[in-house]
Amino acid sequence: MMGQRVVIIGSGAAGVSAAKALRTRDAELRIDIYSDEEVPPYFRPSLSFAIAQQPPEPRPMNPPEFYREKNIGLHLNMRAEAIDRTGKKVRFADGSEESYDFLLLATGASCFIPPIPGVALPEAMSLRDHRDLVKLMALLERKRHALIVGCGVLGLELSGSLLKLGHRVTMIETAPTILPRQLDAVAGEMYMEMLSGVENLEIILGSGVQEILGADHVEGAVLADGSRIDCDLVMISAGARANRELAEACGLNTDRGILVGPDMVTNDPAIFAAGDCVEIICRTYGLQEPAIEQGRIAAARILGDDQAAFSCGVYGATLTAFGVKLFSAGATGGDDCREFIDREKKIYRKIFLAGGRVVGGILLGDTSRSVILKQAIAAQLDGTHAAEAGLF
Repeated sequence: MMGQRVVIIGSGAAGVSAAKALRTRDAELRIDIYSDEEVPPYFRPSLSFAIAQQPPEPRPMNPPEFYREKNIGLHLNMRAEAIDRTGKKVRFADGSEESYDFLLLATGASCFIPPIPGVALPEAMSLRDHRDLVKLMALLERKRHALIVGCGVLGLELSGSLLKLGHRVTMIETAPTILPRQLDAVAGEMYMEMLSGVENLEIILGSGVQEILGADHVEGAVLADGSRIDCDLVMISAGARANRELAEACGLNTDRGILVGPDMVTNDPAIFAAGDCVEIICRTYGLQEPAIEQGRIAAARILGDDQAAFSCGVYGATLTAFGVKLFSAGATGGDDCREFIDREKKIYRKIFLAGGRVVGGILLGDTSRSVILKQAIAAQLDGTHAAEAGLF
């Protein structure tokens, strides 16, 4: 592809994965990554842990010299504002324009901010990028009572880091159980028992935030039942929404995300999309592993590999917080299941089946069978073979 240029918008897992795959396959192709971030690419999931580290920085994807050595242009503080599909150009916030032969949209996702009165106060925020991290570290220069809205994986990871720094944390979740996307009621109850002795941590289930109080700064919150919590920091961890606005504005097909097929191509043959911003086979993922794979597939297709295609694999959720390990994958509901509980050792294992075959499972306290679980789901093992593999 001598003389051709690939422009990548976004420096997350999908964008960097695509750039690496392109360079591996083609030494001459011009590759440029444009990022609205102020720092080189980093692993976004590490943000929650970074606040308790010294220095408080997320884990970089590559050494600083990587992009120069691989001849990959990395352009920071460049926010894409519009795409001219006819002229094959991208316009940026600084007024500059860049042309492309192929364009990859890897614009990621943004935290969903519910329309709660008071959510615009300076101490009400989410943690999604490096700018958020810088803002949060400034707020944490004094001890805080943080209210975390959402008891999912990211909310729990963030809580663990805040507690390590000596802050007080209250978590609130509208669902009747903690980690509602990963755990069933029994596992949720066990996890709550495990967390009951954690100092300076309170968890409120089955409720929500009605209003964030304060004139100029956060002073507290009113819950759905009318009760009040005194807090001076509110962290929103209530899910994410695909960044699809740039694609919509130029006429690309979107729904919950930018619509692509297994080839990662949009309805414009010169524009691909990958990662958290896409909707593929009627779903969005929001996970690092499929984002990396989608970036690789997009790169292969750009270089003319007509056989490369993304398939919906088994992607599990992993969490280690407060000394408790969790792995959850596939479908985690239904009456046909195999359950093992050891309350003394704080171990819970539940494997779900449909039509006699493994479709999902929960591993709490002991995650040593996580690889076996993923393989069993992928192979749709029946109960006999799953038992022989050591899953039960």
